[in-house]
Amino acid sequence: MKKLIALTLALLMLALPVWAEERIPAAEGATLTVTGSASVTLKADYAKVSVGVSTKAATVEEATERNGEAIRSVIAALTAAGIAEDDIATSSYSVYAEYDYSTGEAVQSGFNVTNQLTVIIRDMTAIGATLDEATKAGANNIYNVEFCSTLAAEAQDEATVHAVQDAFRKAKLLAAAAGLDVGGVIALEENSGGYFTVAATYKAEAARDATSNVILPDDLTVSASVKLVVALIDPN
Repeated sequence: MKKLIALTLALLMLALPVWAEERIPAAEGATLTVTGSASVTLKADYAKVSVGVSTKAATVEEATERNGEAIRSVIAALTAAGIAEDDIATSSYSVYAEYDYSTGEAVQSGFNVTNQLTVIIRDMTAIGATLDEATKAGANNIYNVEFCSTLAAEAQDEATVHAVQDAFRKAKLLAAAAGLDVGGVIALEENSGGYFTVAATYKAEAARDATSNVILPDDLTVSASVKLVVALIDPN
């Protein structure tokens, strides 16, 4: 059996140079389609957080009044912590009735009013402390800590250029493996792009003050993908 395998391999090795010398010319109008991708990592330089207040009361008037007082206190705490007014904006506001189903029937038990803010925190060392102040002022809905960068657009452009270069590299590699050359570009389109961070809640640690939260920024990964269609030409 071993002799048979050795003989088969020997025959294949003898045939390989003959096969390598054979060329399959590119058909007229032959094309090659490849995709290229690239990513760029950069440091986050600001954070975007959803901060809000949800209040419950027997009447809609009472729930609205209590919510208004609480959200004003939260905004005051945020501005006192150094957040610019332009970096605080309402993202959602809702009022809805609540029901008690414990008796088997829907019995209205009160109203819930929620006011949610989008807050931009530009001091990356003060994210935890700023959210602590908002909590102390009455915020009871804090989520979606998103790390962002003011250089994201430039990084996106860089990633796109690298993605195109990657596509050309692949096209030349594949064409050369087939004994062909890359001709002109027939089509080039962007498939996707964007920047991503790890979905962050509180990346919490035990701080020196047990009541304080530590928020650790994540790096951003900006990605781009393109599709390239090129003509194939026979170099002979």
